[in-house]
Amino acid sequence: MPQTDEMAYLETEGACANCGFKDSRALTIHHLDHTPPKDESYDSKLVLCHNCHQCHHQGKGPSSEELETIKKRLIVKTLTSQGLNAMKIAYRRAGVSASPFLVNHLIEYGYLQHHENTTWHVENDVDDPIKDGIPTEAFYVISEKGRDLLKKWKLK
Repeated sequence: MPQTDEMAYLETEGACANCGFKDSRALTIHHLDHTPPKDESYDSKLVLCHNCHQCHHQGKGPSSEELETIKKRLIVKTLTSQGLNAMKIAYRRAGVSASPFLVNHLIEYGYLQHHENTTWHVENDVDDPIKDGIPTEAFYVISEKGRDLLKKWKLK
């Protein structure tokens, strides 16, 4: 699984999620939930520049609600609409059938789990399609982590 700080920087393309300032020397990770112990999961971290971070903690910058709105938008962007739809279907049902290339990032993040391949692309001279074919569709189930993310951010 990718490191959560790295995921936070990737989702903002190395910029402050609030003002868009791009200078890695001036960026920091803000924890949306300050109750101990600190939640180190991807969905509770947001990249802010030192100025926005300082202003937020002094009550002069973006409010907690505004930062949460920004994070929710970034989660939707990062998971993609196809990925998020797959998670919602898997949440409501026993799982979801999808093309691997559309949901592999969700497996990497730990939100979906691969259950089994269901369809393969095979060349004409292949003896064993399951062994020699390329999976084009598979069945996935949602993980507890995926369920928690959908519930927490009211995305289901």
